Amino acid sequence: MRHAWAFLALFVLTSLDPVVARELKISHQWPAEIDARDRAVRVFVREVQSLVPGITFQILPQLALKMKAEQQFDALRSGSLEMSIYPLPYAVKEIPEFSLAVLPGLFPSVDAARGLKGSKVFDQLQAVANASGVHIVAWWWVPGGLVTRNREIAGPDTVKGLRLRGGDPLFDLMLKKAGATAVDMTSNEIYAALQAGTLDGALTSYETFVSAKIYEHTKYFTAGSPGIWMFATPLLISKSVWDSLSEVERQAFEAAAASSEDYFAATQNEAERKFIEIFTRAGAKYHKFTHEEYLAWLRLAQQTAWKAYLAISPATETMLLEIVETMLDSSRSR
Repeated sequence: MRHAWAFLALFVLTSLDPVVARELKISHQWPAEIDARDRAVRVFVREVQSLVPGITFQILPQLALKMKAEQQFDALRSGSLEMSIYPLPYAVKEIPEFSLAVLPGLFPSVDAARGLKGSKVFDQLQAVANASGVHIVAWWWVPGGLVTRNREIAGPDTVKGLRLRGGDPLFDLMLKKAGATAVDMTSNEIYAALQAGTLDGALTSYETFVSAKIYEHTKYFTAGSPGIWMFATPLLISKSVWDSLSEVERQAFEAAAASSEDYFAATQNEAERKFIEIFTRAGAKYHKFTHEEYLAWLRLAQQTAWKAYLAISPATETMLLEIVETMLDSSRSR
């Protein structure tokens, strides 16, 4: 109902304030119509175009622009690319505050992560994004698991000696402390590395594991809650493009983003179920972390990744502590 009223208001506003026709490119690395990130951006596009028909979009999946996934951030900052579905931790070498988006064990569920939108933490992260030349449009969170070629993973002691992809320098700090060798690569490079035998395992989203057919080269996997991997993969827009939008257009983008977020969150339970089903059918062995195993990972995360994040700047300390406080308040109210 809230979204319906927003749409009605936007129709009235649009009729009073005609917009100039323009096309915006949206680039990302996932398969079209298969991965929920691609499907969610199509929900976003349909909603925007129903509100401001003068804006059209060109969706470019699977890196169709021939631009590497991590390079899209600089293209957004320069304005040479208008929009991208972009994993925030890909940019942490330049913006270390973005490691908040994948701190191990921090977010117990998709709902908990989504609940931060509109909070002080989100406003602070948005301010960091804006100062870096981008604007967060849609707040999409993807849960994930861990797959390996040759060993079942339980507590931290079981990863010793393995070459693992964590997806973020601070996540890798935790893996290294557990005795693993951290391998830096984007998620679309995992399949080839497992196939070549240069990687023993990886953490990424359930949907990426399935859409990239990672089950062809792994024998063990973890999934379910409690888990240690949750990843923010928002829809970003170049700040210069965002600033050029009219107030009516911005309101349309925000209303469409809310619809896409509702849609995306609803897809993630199904993504977990499908991940478990497809990997099991392929012959991989399923392991769900016990409460004790999860706590062991959480303690290690707090001693390594969380500690390092707190030390980056006063802003990171404030954001992390506010998230922990919010999570505690939420658990007390239940």
